[in-house]
Formats: sequence, structure tokens, C-alpha cells
Amino acid sequence: MAETVHAQLLEMLESRRLPADATIAERRLALELGVSRTPLREALRRLEGEGWLGRRSDGTLAVRRLDVEEMLEVLQVRRLLEPEAAAAAAGRVPATVLDALCDRVKRLLASGDPLSPERAAIDQALHRAIGEACGNRVLAAAIAELRRRSVLFATRRLPERLEPVCAEHLAILDALGADQAGAARAAMAAHLENTRAGILRRLGGG
Repeated sequence: MAETVHAQLLEMLESRRLPADATIAERRLALELGVSRTPLREALRRLEGEGWLGRRSDGTLAVRRLDVEEMLEVLQVRRLLEPEAAAAAAGRVPATVLDALCDRVKRLLASGDPLSPERAAIDQALHRAIGEACGNRVLAAAIAELRRRSVLFATRRLPERLEPVCAEHLAILDALGADQAGAARAAMAAHLENTRAGILRRLGGG
């Protein structure tokens, strides 16, 4: 039961239903998940040990907020790993998955809505597909964990990045579908570098 609760809480963290800085209210969570306090507390202790949760000065448990330095460190490691995963996944992602993702990206672009939840959902689905197709479970798990950590960095998505992000995703998808490892590697590296640059612009007020 604790394992199931841990997975449910992890999904809530990744989807930001439990956002950075949110106080953990055990009673509310137990009611929402339909579980007793015992497995909930065990799952919360595990999440605290994994670095998702932290104690405030008053002792209350809350969702951690990733600071700027940590986020940039996460991105640095992602920039080392994810281009290689994309290269390894080239030609190995099912065409049905690629086509579906392309359609979703184009619909998002046509909507012009930078705050659409589909934006984050597409990003997650694309990176998950690459992890599943890269042929290296350790690499896929490492990337998934780093991407989860990124969720703890609480900053708004940049509206002006909607069109560039969609273009970057389409470039990655095109390279994957064409079985072009070098192009997939370069497209993913460019995507992550632009993500880093966008965060720095946001923090700098640019």
C-alpha cells in the first residue's frame, strides 16, 4: 500500500498538483487518496528521503523548491545525457507514437495557448518515448529522475517560448522518425540549451 501511495504522490508532484512550497496536509491527502495515515506517512518519509519534501523551520513538511543553482546543475547533467538518449532512440520509436506526438504539437501550436496543460504533457510524453526507445534502462531511469527534479523548480513557462518549443519538438520528432542519430542528438542538445537560456532570461528579467 505504501508503494502505491508513493507512486500516487509522485504523480501529484510531477503534475504540480502538489506544487513547490505546498504544505503537506496529511489528513487531506489521506482522504483524497482513500488511505489510512500509516501507509501515507511511510510514503511521505520516503519522499522526504528522496529529496522531494523538506522540513521547514517550524517542523512542518512541505514540497521542496529547487533553487536556481540546483536547477542549472540538473540541466547541465540533462544536457550530457538526453542528446545521447535521443541519438540512441533514432529509428526506434514506433511511427504511431511519433505521428501522434507530431499531431499534438501542431494542435498546440495552432491553439496559440502558452498556458495549455498540453504543453507540459507533450514534453513529458516525448521525453518518455525517447527513454523507452533508447535501449538503456539505466540511462532512461537517470533522465526520468532528473526531469522529475526539474518540476521542483517553480517558475512560470515562458509564453514567448511556445512557438520555439514546438519547433524544437518537431525537429526532434523528425530526426527520430528519419533514423538520423546525429540530427536527433543535435536537436535535443539545442532544445535543452534553449531551455536553459530561457530560464536565465526569466531570472534576469529579460
